[in-house]
Amino acid sequence: MTTETRLRIDNILRKCATIYSNLGTKTPFDVGSKDVAKQKEKDLLEQIKDLDEEFYNTVTNSKYYAPKKEEVEEQKS
Repeated sequence: MTTETRLRIDNILRKCATIYSNLGTKTPFDVGSKDVAKQKEKDLLEQIKDLDEEFYNTVTNSKYYAPKKEEVEEQKS
């Protein structure tokens, strides 16, 4: 992974953290609900996938990422 790619990924991960740290604060940065936060996080993680699929797989397959029940059932189909 290049330094530029790493910096871009770090920025995306920072945005993910910001979404959750502002959740429920009723500030302009509050996205309003956990479902919206999860969707925004998913969209941001897709950007990481475009940059480095191996790192994306590491992040999304880690113990810290818990997919929704619907996503798990979708994968089974």
